[in-house]
Amino acid sequence: MAETSLLEAGASAASTAAALENLQVEASCSVCLEYLKEPVIIECGHNFCKACITRWWEDLERDFPCPVCRKTSRYRSLRPNRQLGSMVEIAKQLQAVKRKIRDESLCPQHHEALSLFCYEDQEAVCLICAISHTHRAHTVVPLDDATQEYKEKLQKCLEPLEQKLQEITRCKSSEEKKPGELKRLVESRRQQILKEFEELHRRLDEEQQVLLSRLEEEEQDILQRLRENAAHLGDMRRDLAHLAAEVEGKCLQSGFEMLKDVKSTLEKCEKVKTMEVTSVSIELEKNFSNFPRQYFALRKILKQLIGELFPIFFFFFLKRENFLIFIFLVFSGHNIFVCMWC
Repeated sequence: MAETSLLEAGASAASTAAALENLQVEASCSVCLEYLKEPVIIECGHNFCKACITRWWEDLERDFPCPVCRKTSRYRSLRPNRQLGSMVEIAKQLQAVKRKIRDESLCPQHHEALSLFCYEDQEAVCLICAISHTHRAHTVVPLDDATQEYKEKLQKCLEPLEQKLQEITRCKSSEEKKPGELKRLVESRRQQILKEFEELHRRLDEEQQVLLSRLEEEEQDILQRLRENAAHLGDMRRDLAHLAAEVEGKCLQSGFEMLKDVKSTLEKCEKVKTMEVTSVSIELEKNFSNFPRQYFALRKILKQLIGELFPIFFFFFLKRENFLIFIFLVFSGHNIFVCMWC
């Protein structure tokens, strides 16, 4: 099987070389034997360089013979053959490629065909290189065998490469879709956050009104007690002023008159010693002074929650006696955090 493949490859190479040689012949001028320059076609159908055929017919006035077939024409007819000119350029390029391949397939040191391959040095070598001191102890095989071996190895690498390429293509396609999906997720979460904070603001407004109302009630209650205490103190002051005037009057009376009802006056003075003078405290008794501190702590944690788009949280209030309790439930991944302020 291998011999058949080698024979087929050899036949194919020989056929290619023959075709290239024929192309070079067709692209050559029969006069100068070089590649055609500005090719022109004459009446008989042969092609020549314009300069060559012009010199060939230089001294002729009629009966212009073809340098190849000798057929004559009555007129100096030269028609440019641009298609052939393009073919000449292709032939030149193929010749250059052939020359390069030939040069590369020769050993630069011995100018012999590179027909062997050295495994240790991973390079093609000629027969002289293989038996030289440099490669004598190395593993050297025919170049075709090494080519076939490495071709099979490369083909084995091709399948996983293609699989990985498909995987990367699928992943890239998926990644390209993610910005749109992310945008939808972010918008959904944004709406959720706006909704939560709208509810939070509503509840805060309600609680603000409740607290302000309670504060107003507290103020009115204290004002009422202040008014009542002021009236009571006024009565006490008036009574004491009357008693003081009575005592002063007694002191100015004669003995008989002073002693009359003196016991009653002294009893009144004795009662004054036990009389309590009360002052109404204006300190707020319903713990309003703690609310600003709690509010700012609450605002701080809310700011942190706004910065974290993804945790989901719920917020509500509890009222216990004179205290307002703030409760947060924060969901992050598989964790639930409970935050409370009062």
